[in-house]
Amino acid sequence: MRTPTFSVIVPSYRRPDKLAACLESLAAQTWALDDFEAIVVDDAGMRAVLAPIAARSHPFACRLWSQPNRGAAAARNAGARLARGTLLAFTDDDCRPAPNWLESFKRALAAEPKDALVGGRVLNALTSDRFACASQALVDFLVDQSRAGGGQGRLLTSNNLCVPRVAFQELGGFDEAFRGAGGEDREFCLRWAHAAGRTLYAPEAVVLHAHDLTFAGFLRQHHAYGRGAALLRRRALAHGYGPLPLEPASFYWQLVTHPLRARDARARLQQTLLFLLSQAANATGYFRERLPSRAQRREAG
Repeated sequence: MRTPTFSVIVPSYRRPDKLAACLESLAAQTWALDDFEAIVVDDAGMRAVLAPIAARSHPFACRLWSQPNRGAAAARNAGARLARGTLLAFTDDDCRPAPNWLESFKRALAAEPKDALVGGRVLNALTSDRFACASQALVDFLVDQSRAGGGQGRLLTSNNLCVPRVAFQELGGFDEAFRGAGGEDREFCLRWAHAAGRTLYAPEAVVLHAHDLTFAGFLRQHHAYGRGAALLRRRALAHGYGPLPLEPASFYWQLVTHPLRARDARARLQQTLLFLLSQAANATGYFRERLPSRAQRREAG
């Protein structure tokens, strides 16, 4: 059996309809359909539900791996272990890659003399969902800030990422201590940077992100991001990188004023309020993760 160029890894957690749409978008790739495979990693033990979706007549090879819930980082690693492709392309079940997605990754890597980590651009597909709009705008701000220094992307999101399989394995994959949403991609980018790996941003490699959010879901999401940020600092110390520097006050001023760039006055007001609430939820999650657990307090006592 010929080794494919790409293995597309799609972790899935209880979103069968969105997974079906994701796989349909892969069928529209301009990259040769017999030169990539898709590996769906069911992270909720729902094999009976997802097996018919993965088994549909796709024009590309598609495999399903099921496991009990262990988190997105562990699911991505499981898919990578099964992969046969030279390159790993990661997206999520609620994402729809553009037709030239894989071709754009290959074009970006072809210009590099050595292995590189490549991230693409994520666009919100739910333009009528104000919470999804605000959440994506905040992530866009963070990605832009990470590249502002010299054009080298230090934050590439794990729902639109490509990396050589061997280099991914040598680095140890995603850190499975990150069970919740957020943080595992920042931690992987940090390790990649400390290993002197080159990081590229390929804005032409686009995925549409369709993550429905309610107000409560928006707060939970950013609470989880705060917990991921606290865990990231602990893992950086464990790796010997030293304490990560805190962002200056100007960073947070730019963050909360970023929505003022929106054209619509109502959108500016909504996003500004949601950005402020997101930071409150983030801070709550951060300090909750920093508190010692009950078991740790018992051991200390």
